[in-house]
Amino acid sequence: MLTLALTRDYRDSQCTLGTLAVNGYKWQTLERPWVPSTDGVCGTKGISCVPTGQYKLTPHNSEAHPKVWALVNTKLGVYHWDADVPPLCMLSRTVVLIHSANYPEELRGCIAVGKSRSKNGRWWIQSSRDALNELRNAIAASYDLVISIAELPTCTPQSAPPEGV
Repeated sequence: MLTLALTRDYRDSQCTLGTLAVNGYKWQTLERPWVPSTDGVCGTKGISCVPTGQYKLTPHNSEAHPKVWALVNTKLGVYHWDADVPPLCMLSRTVVLIHSANYPEELRGCIAVGKSRSKNGRWWIQSSRDALNELRNAIAASYDLVISIAELPTCTPQSAPPEGV
């Protein structure tokens, strides 16, 4: 089993930033902010990052997002496809992916990877497609993948991360 480690180090009302590490490689990550849901633990579908925890990574391939991965943790209400959600499940999240994007509004609860981060009025990540290709190459031979998502205790707007990391 190969474990990817995502450590969130900053969040504000617009985004959540972190670092993804595996096999000696590191990339910057961008997610939507945490928006809790009153109906479950998985956050508000489409506008929130997923909760911290460990997720199985499942290959995902669609026209919009080819050769990426979906996060799955049924205890946290996160499933790959709508058809995977059990009947009577009050709240769930589906198709939460790791893919390329530069700005939080390009995400619907997914995780984007980039080579660096910057702030020009708002946070964004650069070279996302290049970073995604590097990630594909770094884990290409692995079939049993998990991602562990943690958040630093200082993950607040008061502890702004350095630019250009």
